[in-house]
Amino acid sequence: MTESVAETNLSATGADVLRRKGKSFYWAGQLLTADQLESAADLYQICRNIDDLVDEASTPAQAMAAEQQLDEFHQALRSRPTSADGPPDLYQQAELLLGEYPMALSALGDLVDTVRSDLDLVRVADQAELLRYCYGVAGTVGVMMTCLLNAREREKALPHAIDLGIAMQLTNISRDVLEDAQLNRLYLPADGTAGTMAPEEIVAGNRVARHNAWLGVSDLLDLSEVYYRSGWQGLGYLPFRARLAIAVAAKVYRQIGRQILQRGEQRYWQGRCVVGSAEKLRVSVGAVVRLAAGAINRQPICHDHALHQGLTTSLTLRRPEKR
Repeated sequence: MTESVAETNLSATGADVLRRKGKSFYWAGQLLTADQLESAADLYQICRNIDDLVDEASTPAQAMAAEQQLDEFHQALRSRPTSADGPPDLYQQAELLLGEYPMALSALGDLVDTVRSDLDLVRVADQAELLRYCYGVAGTVGVMMTCLLNAREREKALPHAIDLGIAMQLTNISRDVLEDAQLNRLYLPADGTAGTMAPEEIVAGNRVARHNAWLGVSDLLDLSEVYYRSGWQGLGYLPFRARLAIAVAAKVYRQIGRQILQRGEQRYWQGRCVVGSAEKLRVSVGAVVRLAAGAINRQPICHDHALHQGLTTSLTLRRPEKR
């Protein structure tokens, strides 16, 4: 993506971008208050622009330009320049939204660092590397949302918010194996059941490669269940309407993975899995009912530290979060 295109995207409102490109999140976002939805949509827009910088860099020159923009943005997140210093527009947008939460800006820095790695050859050696990637591109969003939604007992809420982001990213990766392969990216861990393969084999329809990739997808969706459960356990730290919205978002997103498994291997390769409106409504009602049942039968919350073994983060979870 050229700089001019990035700047054009910044001119759209966050709500517009969320409505067009994040349909599941926009659906769940209707349960938020107006202020919460505006903040969530603005955050989605920032993250979407960072992703687009990398995803739309199809030539070496565009990749170099994207890397330079991300470097400048990351440097601004670290140095926090004033408006008189002429910082990048993307930084000004991030500062306006997250400026009172240093932890959220650190998380955004981790996200930028991780997304930037997609400009290199994308191959994942093992599950630990995959989980670090999922934290970087999505667990960090959980951190930022925890701040924006004003979660109580934030230090306890954060690990669960990170896990929900990881779970959703595992679903994303499972859904988009073919699309990623078309970009010469492969996120299925080489040490898993998928084994080692070349993305072009998947694109070409090689039966063995696609079957092995399907086995890898099934494994990732099993793994995502562990992180969805942990993410769900942290919902009680959120204010009521935010709790409802995130519960619906989690269940709708999880449903993508369940549909993938229900459709089976052959249909998986025939088209991208989408949760239709009627199914979204059914899953949403189920989420609210389950949330209500959990409120009645509340169990003590204890995060499983093993889920974060091997994760690397720039966050210092116990420092003051507001300037």
